[in-house]
Amino acid sequence: VLLRSADPAFGAISGLRWTGDGFVAVTDTGNWLAFRSEERDGRLEGVADVRLAPILGPDGRPPSLKSAGDAEAVEIDPAGGLIVSYEQDHRLVHFPAMASVPDRTERLTATMGWAPNSGGEALAVLPGGARLLFAERARRPDGSCEALLTSDGETRTIGLPCPGGDFSPTDAVALDASHVLVLHRRFTPPFGVGAALTLIDLAPMLAGADSGAPARELARWRSPVVIDNMEGLALRRDGGRTFLYLVSDDNMNPLQNTVLIKLELLPATSTRIAGHR
Repeated sequence: VLLRSADPAFGAISGLRWTGDGFVAVTDTGNWLAFRSEERDGRLEGVADVRLAPILGPDGRPPSLKSAGDAEAVEIDPAGGLIVSYEQDHRLVHFPAMASVPDRTERLTATMGWAPNSGGEALAVLPGGARLLFAERARRPDGSCEALLTSDGETRTIGLPCPGGDFSPTDAVALDASHVLVLHRRFTPPFGVGAALTLIDLAPMLAGADSGAPARELARWRSPVVIDNMEGLALRRDGGRTFLYLVSDDNMNPLQNTVLIKLELLPATSTRIAGHR
């Protein structure tokens, strides 16, 4: 579905999560967005109960500079509350709840080498507590996507598979304790936007490896499929079924759209990766 609003602050969605009773999102213009999906017979028809609020800084006010409010990902904190990843001023900020004042900020040494507009674009926390943070454009010498894995109190740099064709990771969500789904996007004139979804087995990385994770590309989209600058990914389980929601960042550009897509991840494909199970 295409989402539209008369509120000029609506748009620029860059991260998405299912909270259990609705969705929470962040925008790279420094806002929280919450909504409930409207569905009939399992099909997505629109959204309702939309709330928009500024993301506050430690002083209780929204950041005065765009570079300080460039939120790119949101995740449910296992300890309670929400974690927001920012780029330009690379950091992870912990909030007790949406629209609250943050109670903690993390600045990871490894992010200091990331370009200002290539920060923590995709964030996922696994059920076992490990945390994965993808840089948007940072690549290792072998061509893999650079990411930070935090496990057992240690953060280290790893390389994870990326689709070919100049795709960049834009969001990620844990499927289980060792598998993560990653959304990627690309823009290649004159072909326009594209998107891809990959499934990565993190078991080797959780065991100490820094490369060589098995991966499988589950889907790839391009025109004439209705997509845009896909940046948000959320997972919702319902009645033994697994659903994915993808949302685009319209860059506050009237020529772009906020697209919300619902997919079902079938059990037969959920963890099968190149012979690994």
